[in-house]
Amino acid sequence: MRRHIHHSVAVIAALTTLTGGLLGAAGTEAEAATTGPAATRYADDFNGDGYHDLAIGAPNSAVNVTGTDGVTTSVYSAGYVTVSYGGKYGAQKTGLKVITQNSPGIPGDPTANRAFGAVLANGDFNGDGYADLAVGTRAEQVTLIWGSATGLKSATAMADPQKKPGYGVVLKAGDFTGDGKTDLVVGYSTSLRLFRGPFKADGTPLSTQSVDLGRDYPVFGAEDAQNRIAVGRINKGAIDDLVVLGERRNYDEAMRGRVLLGGTSGLRFTPVTIRGGGSVAIADFDKDGYGDIAVGDSAVQIDTDYGAGVVRVNYGSANGVDDTRGVRTFTEDSDGLPGTVEKYDRFGNSVAAADLDLDGYPELIIGALGERKATCEHCYITGGGFYVLKGTSKGVTGIGASWYAHNAPGLPTPAGTFRIPTLLKATDLNNDKQPELTFAVEAGVPQVWSVGTKDGKVAGTAPTRVVNPPTDSQVTIGYQFGVLVR
Repeated sequence: MRRHIHHSVAVIAALTTLTGGLLGAAGTEAEAATTGPAATRYADDFNGDGYHDLAIGAPNSAVNVTGTDGVTTSVYSAGYVTVSYGGKYGAQKTGLKVITQNSPGIPGDPTANRAFGAVLANGDFNGDGYADLAVGTRAEQVTLIWGSATGLKSATAMADPQKKPGYGVVLKAGDFTGDGKTDLVVGYSTSLRLFRGPFKADGTPLSTQSVDLGRDYPVFGAEDAQNRIAVGRINKGAIDDLVVLGERRNYDEAMRGRVLLGGTSGLRFTPVTIRGGGSVAIADFDKDGYGDIAVGDSAVQIDTDYGAGVVRVNYGSANGVDDTRGVRTFTEDSDGLPGTVEKYDRFGNSVAAADLDLDGYPELIIGALGERKATCEHCYITGGGFYVLKGTSKGVTGIGASWYAHNAPGLPTPAGTFRIPTLLKATDLNNDKQPELTFAVEAGVPQVWSVGTKDGKVAGTAPTRVVNPPTDSQVTIGYQFGVLVR
C-alpha cells in the first residue's frame, strides 16, 4: 500500500545553501562573481579563464613523504585536494594535480589523520579577480590556496584568533555584509565566527566577529557539519544569509536549526527556526523572487521503514519565511514519484537545484543513496540513484518526476560494486548554459561524475565526464575521493 505524508499547514522555516551566494542553481551563470577586477569571474574560477572549476577533496588518502635519508613513508589519511578545471568539453579528466601539505608553497606538513581536504569553500577571498580555495582539516587548520592565471598555487595558513577546539570544521563563503567582498564563516566545535574579507596575503581577514546562534550547536563530524550549514539569499535581499542545523539527537530526530540574516554589521540572530535534516538546497522554485528551501532528512523513519527519508520544501518571503504557506513534504510515495518508500533508501541524503529544462523554474534533484534491488534490500550491492522533481509557478511538484538509477542509460559502469549519488552538486563546467549534475561515486576506485543534461533530461542525451583520482606517486588512493564545495 502506498503511504502519503500530508503537507503541513504550518510553515516551520527556511533553509539555504548555495556556492557563490546567489539564488540560482549552484555553478550556473547566476553565480558569476560581482567583485574583483573582472565582474564576469565565477566564485569557482581558479584560473580566470571564464569557466567554472571543480575542487575535489580526498581527505582519507595517504601522502607519501620521502625523508632526508631517502626513505619514503606513507602518512595515513593526511589527505589532498585537486581541481578538475572546466573547459569547452566540460570537466577535466586527465592531468589532475594533487595538492598536499607536502606540495611546494603549501604550509604545514602531512600528518596522519589530519585529513587535508575534509572541508572546502571557494570564493575570491583577496579580491584579485581569481577564485581561491579554503581548505579545512580534522586537526584545527584552515589553509587559503590562492588562485592565479595558472590556477591554484601558493597558499597561506589562516590563523585562529580564538584558539578554540574544532577550528575549521565548517567553511562557508559568501558576502554576509553587503560590501561586495567575500567573507568566510568558520565553524568550531560548538560555535561559528565570521571572518570578513578581503583577506591579506598572510591570511589575515579585515576583521572577525562571533556569530550569535542563540545557543551552542555541537558539531560531531566535519563533512556532516558542512552539509548542515548553508549560504544563500533567503529574503530577496542582496546580502547572503546563513542557516545552521543542529546535530542529530538520535537516529530519527534532528535538532531544529536557526536562520541568520546578513547585514552591514554582519550576521544577526533571528527567532526563525527550521526543522532539521542532513542536506539542503535553495532555489526560487516558483519564480516569485524569494528563495525556497529544500531540506533532506534521509534518516527519517516512515511507519516501520527505518531510514526511508523525506524532503521538505519551505517557501521564502520578505521576512525570510512565508508563514501563510505550508511546508511541502515529499517521500518516495508522494504523488508522481516513480518509487515506493522502503527501508534504508535514504531518500534525501543529498539535494540540489538546477534549471534543467531552461524554463526559468529550477528542478529539485533528490539523491536516494540506499535505493537497491528489491531482491537484496539489505545487501551492499550496486545501487542508488536520484529523482528530478519539476519546479512550477506553484513550487515543486512530484507530478512528472523522473527517476535515474545507477544503471540509467548513458551512465558509466565502474568495475565491481558502486553506489550513486553522494554530495549532489549542480554546475556548468563547459559554459553551454545547460547545468551538469556532479556527484561522488562510491566504488572500489572512487570517482566523480559530471553528468550532462539536455531538455530537462539527465544522461542518455548528454555525455557524462568521469573524473578519476589523479595518478601521482605522492599519494595513495583512498575511498573518499569526492568531497565537493557545496
